Amino acid sequence: MRPKKHDTRYLSLMILSPAILLAGWVLVAQKNWVSATLLSPPWDVVQSAFDLFVHGYSGVPFSEHFAASLSRVGIAFVVGGALGVSVGLLRATYRDVDALWLIPSEILRPIPQLGLVPIFILWFGIGELSKVLLILLSVFLVTMVSAQAGAAATPGDVIRAARSLGAKRWQTFLYVIFPSALPQIMTGLRVAMGLALSILVAAELLGGDRGLGFVVLDATNFFRTSYVFAGVLIIGMIGLITDRAFVWVSRRWVHWQ
Repeated sequence: MRPKKHDTRYLSLMILSPAILLAGWVLVAQKNWVSATLLSPPWDVVQSAFDLFVHGYSGVPFSEHFAASLSRVGIAFVVGGALGVSVGLLRATYRDVDALWLIPSEILRPIPQLGLVPIFILWFGIGELSKVLLILLSVFLVTMVSAQAGAAATPGDVIRAARSLGAKRWQTFLYVIFPSALPQIMTGLRVAMGLALSILVAAELLGGDRGLGFVVLDATNFFRTSYVFAGVLIIGMIGLITDRAFVWVSRRWVHWQ
C-alpha cells in the first residue's frame, strides 16, 4: 500500500525537526561558539554513550544502571498510576471522596519534588523506598487529576440515558463513565511517564551508586559534560519510546476518541 500524502509529510516534518537541531549543534561545536565544558560536541556525546554501553560508569555495568532506573520508574509508575486513576474516578463519582482529597492534593500538587527530597530522606532514609515514593507521588497526582477530569466530563445525558434503560450504578460506571474518561486517563499516563523520568534524576539524589540519574549527577559534579549529555539523551530516548507506546495502545484500546 502506498503511503498517503499527508502521512509522508508528517513523517518528513517529524524527521526534520531533530535534524535541524543536530545540524545547529554540530555548527556550534565546529565553530567553538560555546565551550565544550558547557556544550559537548555531538561526536563526544556519542563516544561517551558508547563507552557507557561497553564499560559502564563508575565501575558499574550499564545494564545495572539501566535496570535500577527502569525498576524505580516502573514500580512507581504502575502503583502510582493505579492509585491515581482509582482515586480520580472515585473523586468524580462521589462528592464526599472529592471533599476529602481536595485540600491535601491541591497543597501537594504545586510543591516541586526537589523540595520534598529532604523530607523523604528524614522519613524514609536514602534507600530504594524513598526514591520510588518520590516518583510515585508525582505520578499519582497527575493521573488522579486526569482521571477525575475525564470522568467528570462524561455527558449527563448519556448517564441519564443509561439509567433510564435500566443500567445499575456499577454498570453505568463501567460501561459509560469509565470509557468516557479513558482518553484523558491515557493522556494523563503519558504526562505522568514523562514526569516520572524527569523526577528520576531528583530521586537518585537520595544516595546510591546505581541508575541513569546517578550517572548524570555524578558526571555533572566532575564536569564530564559529554557523559551528562549521554545520560540525558538516554533518559530522553526512554521517554520517547514509552510515549509512542502509549500512543499506539491508545489508538487501539481507546479508538472511539
